[in-house]
Amino acid sequence: MSDPRAQLQALRSLIEAAPALPERADWLDRIDAVLKDLSNAGTGTAELERLRQDVEDAEHARDAANLQRMKVAGQLNTLHKSLAAAAPEVATGKDPQSDALRRIEHLATHGAAAPGAAEAAKAAEMDAPMPGRAVLEAVIAGQRKFTKAQLEFTIAEAMVLTGWAQTPLELLEQGEPWLAELILKNQAEAI
Repeated sequence: MSDPRAQLQALRSLIEAAPALPERADWLDRIDAVLKDLSNAGTGTAELERLRQDVEDAEHARDAANLQRMKVAGQLNTLHKSLAAAAPEVATGKDPQSDALRRIEHLATHGAAAPGAAEAAKAAEMDAPMPGRAVLEAVIAGQRKFTKAQLEFTIAEAMVLTGWAQTPLELLEQGEPWLAELILKNQAEAI
């Protein structure tokens, strides 16, 4: 019998059965107190484990939110670079958002007058740190590999999507096409 509660309960039963035992009531009170402490310790352990799980869940939620924030920032940066490549003749200021809006207005009124603007915009999309649909499809088709920044971002996103079930090395062992498919499938489901 290795369970301390069971041992104490058995001892308590023996003491209860011995009415002539000196200080019997005191012994029973002490055993009851120890049993109560053991019960509280068990509850405390369960509570501690629940709190640890809550912290882990919160960390995963934070990581997912950070990844989403990075994703949006990357998309915005790629859009700004693509617009700059498509309309390089538009004067720039200190606010990238205002610059982008001026470039959109210029393209809407003048069209893409700059030679090679479409190719420059496509190159900006293909080299963006956060891989877009065109990059993912090219990687799946075996036409290209991720850049270092794209691979790092893709692995971080894959960790979130798989619920941190695999390490970065385990994800990388699956191959870049598998990673690209995972990300592309997630993007399609998000639409």
